[in-house]
Amino acid sequence: MSRSLSDRVLALAGMVQASSLVNNVATSVQQPDELALHATLGSIIKTQTHDVPEVFGGLRGLGLGLQRLTALLGTHDQQSDLVVLRYTLSLMQLQSKVMRRRALRQVLEEGIRRAQSQFQHFGPLHPNVLASLADTYARSAGTIQPRIMVTGDAVQLQNPRIINLVRSLLLGGLRAAVLWRQCGGSRWMLLFTRAHLHKEATRLLGESGRYA
Repeated sequence: MSRSLSDRVLALAGMVQASSLVNNVATSVQQPDELALHATLGSIIKTQTHDVPEVFGGLRGLGLGLQRLTALLGTHDQQSDLVVLRYTLSLMQLQSKVMRRRALRQVLEEGIRRAQSQFQHFGPLHPNVLASLADTYARSAGTIQPRIMVTGDAVQLQNPRIINLVRSLLLGGLRAAVLWRQCGGSRWMLLFTRAHLHKEATRLLGESGRYA
């Protein structure tokens, strides 16, 4: 896997995008971006790719993540930005804990293989697919303490379909977190190379042709 700055930014944008979608779904403040939804969920099953953009179906699939990432790396005074940042940092921590446990990695691998077959028959947003992805997350990353605490509309978060969608998106965020680590990313980079990350995220957002 390439360790270029652009690849690291795209992987980071993948985490931010998953976190943003989780926040949108949990709060029901706005409808989630359909293209971003498909890109994030689709990334879970793309384990054999030639480059990072291919994982998300190209730059357009990461438009939402790049847009929110440029905002986070600039200023993040809004409450929603702080929530997205919290989810993103939690995904980074979760990734390292899951990857250190062989049993949990096996659960992930088995769940992803099952999802690859289901995607072909039903597509990423079918209830059966979301239930399967959510179960994979719950039996792997969901067993790690402390868990990622998703906040939002209490009624929304009691809906089984919403619960499955949130867990599936968190699994997509975990996929991006693994990619971030494979590309040489670390939490220290957010502190010491913030300006470089912001500049590259802005450039990639322009190339994506979305949210311009």
